[in-house]
Amino acid sequence: MTRVAGAFLALFLLVSCAAEVSEAAAASASGWAVDKSKSSLSFTAEQAGASFTGAFNKFDASIDFDPGDLSGARIEVIVDMASAKTGDRQRDAALPTTDWFAVKSFPMAVFSATEVISTGENTYEARGRLTIRDAFRDLALPFTLTISGDRAVADGAVSLVRTNFGVGQGEFASGEWVGLEVLVEFHVEATR
Repeated sequence: MTRVAGAFLALFLLVSCAAEVSEAAAASASGWAVDKSKSSLSFTAEQAGASFTGAFNKFDASIDFDPGDLSGARIEVIVDMASAKTGDRQRDAALPTTDWFAVKSFPMAVFSATEVISTGENTYEARGRLTIRDAFRDLALPFTLTISGDRAVADGAVSLVRTNFGVGQGEFASGEWVGLEVLVEFHVEATR
């Protein structure tokens, strides 16, 4: 349904992505190339009291990250908002519209982090800015990271309030039909 669409957009986050990403980061010693076939960006929201899950099928990230030198860490995630799918025909048709993602005017969502801090063993927080529909908010994105040789696996999640980004206009601006909170989760596998 259309109401679910709004919840879905808020979910992004994040995190984390659908445009072509610069290859410069992959060429550096701390640059990582995302394995799109093994990575995912999903969201969970609530519509009319029932939970639903969807995914952004097109996303990419430019990652410059060395756990031994976090001062140079940079992460940029670009998400193709038109790629959002939930498996429900009515909801999926509503998501690109002006009430929700307005993909004709705002085709991409971007998370750009210029600071990463260690929060424990193999746990980090990327601090940056999330932009959806030209609305932006500072965001702290927690994630776990395992590096084995030239392969890295990162998992994280963040809860967003969709209306902070203008997702869900008109009758969908309240949480009456579609919940305001959207959980965005990501799994990224990358090679150095």
